[in-house]
Amino acid sequence: MKIKDIYPLVVVEDPATVRDWYVRHLGFSVAIDVGWFIYVVSPGKRRFGLSFMREGLDHQLPQFRTRMTGDAVVVTIEVEDVESALAEVSATGAVPMITIRDEPWGQRHFMLRDPAGVWVDVVQEIEPDPMFADENDHQQLGTPPTETSD
Repeated sequence: MKIKDIYPLVVVEDPATVRDWYVRHLGFSVAIDVGWFIYVVSPGKRRFGLSFMREGLDHQLPQFRTRMTGDAVVVTIEVEDVESALAEVSATGAVPMITIRDEPWGQRHFMLRDPAGVWVDVVQEIEPDPMFADENDHQQLGTPPTETSD
């Protein structure tokens, strides 16, 4: 299999509203827009895409007819400097639902919600708390702890 692209498809009530939010607040650009389906790509050299499709389309499989609800989707955007990213996003009028915070597993981040209810987590990698890392090294790597002999 030769993969050309990977992107989530989120079924939404109004793809144009979601499109406009990503363009305005996060600097995405529109790659495809046929009204009922919209594909946007992130800025930068290495582009990442998200797609949005209008709910209730008879020509789609039944699994794709109901819009996303609840907290089921989180889009993570990794940045080099989360404080600068917050300043840029705030300058567009977007208001984070969760302000900048440091997590013990090694992330500094803030979170927004797009008009469809998708969480957007803007993340900068930082050094993890040593206590957290020691306790979770094996779980994070998916490897069993090494046994020691006495």
